[in-house]
Amino acid sequence: MLPQAVFRHSQPVRGDDIGAVYLWIDTDKRPAVVGTTFAFTLQGETRVVAHEFHSLAAGPLTATWRGRQPWTPKEPGLRFHPVPKALAVAADAKLRQRQVREIARRFSANTIDHDERRWELRLITKPIYEFDVPDPNQVQSGSLFFFCQGTDPELILSIEVRKQDNGLQCQYAAASFTDYAVKLRLDETEVWSAERRSIGPHLPHWSDVGSKESLQKVE
Repeated sequence: MLPQAVFRHSQPVRGDDIGAVYLWIDTDKRPAVVGTTFAFTLQGETRVVAHEFHSLAAGPLTATWRGRQPWTPKEPGLRFHPVPKALAVAADAKLRQRQVREIARRFSANTIDHDERRWELRLITKPIYEFDVPDPNQVQSGSLFFFCQGTDPELILSIEVRKQDNGLQCQYAAASFTDYAVKLRLDETEVWSAERRSIGPHLPHWSDVGSKESLQKVE
């Protein structure tokens, strides 16, 4: 786990959520898990603390919390696809990062809430995390972006430079970070979507409300 939050957020549009996002990385610096702890008003003056996680790993994970294993996703957290019409990948790391940011701007996204209302999301153009693998085998480098409502992250976009038989290739993957339905478009064509409440203890996306004990600890 990185020692500091990689992003802090609030929800001014449809609530009063405030929270912070943390990142766990592998030994090769690649992102493995993104998680947020946030607080919101449930009713009256009652504040609730909740947490939400999404796997970014290439295989199964096991999360341990005070001797329990509440989250054990069995499948990869992300599924990558080639970015169409992408320029040849630059050899220089700084130029690659610039290319990745330009690719991210080609995407747009929205959510659809439980009342079928559509909410357009905003791309945070500065990546929350960038990495270059010290000893690259399959993946050369990559960046993580958020699509937000206000500053509340609702969709995670990962863009990586990956080795292929014919050289380096830019690929993308998306992950839901909301209980709403969410859709992602590339050059105005829908390329990915997730259904409402695609969340569970054995799925890549999981969330839970803090216990009274954890609420007292936070207070």
